[in-house]
Amino acid sequence: MERIIKSLAPTALLVAGAVVFALGTGFVLASDATLASSSLGASSDLAQAGRWLEFVAWLVLLGAVCTAGWEAVVHSEWVAGGELAVAALGTLLLTIGVAAFAASSGSSPAGAVTGAVGIGVWALLVLSRAARVSLAEQGTAHSAAPESGRGADLWLAAAIGLFALAIGYGFTSAAGSAGPGIAAGLLEAVGVAALAWAVTIARSRKMLNSRPVPAVLAGLALLAISFLAYAIVAGLAFGALTALGTGFAVVNAVELAAVAALGLAAWTRVRELYR
Repeated sequence: MERIIKSLAPTALLVAGAVVFALGTGFVLASDATLASSSLGASSDLAQAGRWLEFVAWLVLLGAVCTAGWEAVVHSEWVAGGELAVAALGTLLLTIGVAAFAASSGSSPAGAVTGAVGIGVWALLVLSRAARVSLAEQGTAHSAAPESGRGADLWLAAAIGLFALAIGYGFTSAAGSAGPGIAAGLLEAVGVAALAWAVTIARSRKMLNSRPVPAVLAGLALLAISFLAYAIVAGLAFGALTALGTGFAVVNAVELAAVAALGLAAWTRVRELYR
């Protein structure tokens, strides 16, 4: 999986995907900001444009995973190629889910369920990596490896976070109700927080020392905050469309900042690889 960010072409595609996704989120933000009974048509058009741009972004991200997988096959790295094939399947399911969501003008519960399955595939992939690393660490336990070399617990934490994210994403299929909406936001926030914790501990153990790591952590923190904000907005009873639009505008503004931070991290990585 690391080949996605260790090779220039896939990392450049990650930057492109982040840019397109940020643009799509910007359209959704504009839709929420203009949500009112007198401008429902314009708001709906902006939201639909944002959904299709996010679909295009996921297509680009799928291209990044497939490019990394092809490079692994060309270099006869069969284990990495197998992992990336599974990662491509998970990303494909996410892309299909986003496409279904966009095609139904944001009303398809099947889109959220399909996307949740895609995240679950990624979670299973990370869990398998945790098992492999754990077995490798047990095999070298007699050498008294230092704490800084441990990594199985971090992979396990990341897998748990992805499972929580998958469950929360699935709950968004029924997010029209307050209960599922709150559960979705909280579970997604917990999942992203687990990923951020794993990255933070890996950095403290000197396992991650590259320049993009602080931006990745900032992006994950902002993403967790956006999910918490979504849970809060879902639990509030707004009496007017304008107030509801303002609430979701705040959620999408934080999400846009998170995507920008993650895109900056990918761009920093591109500059490292290009040197």
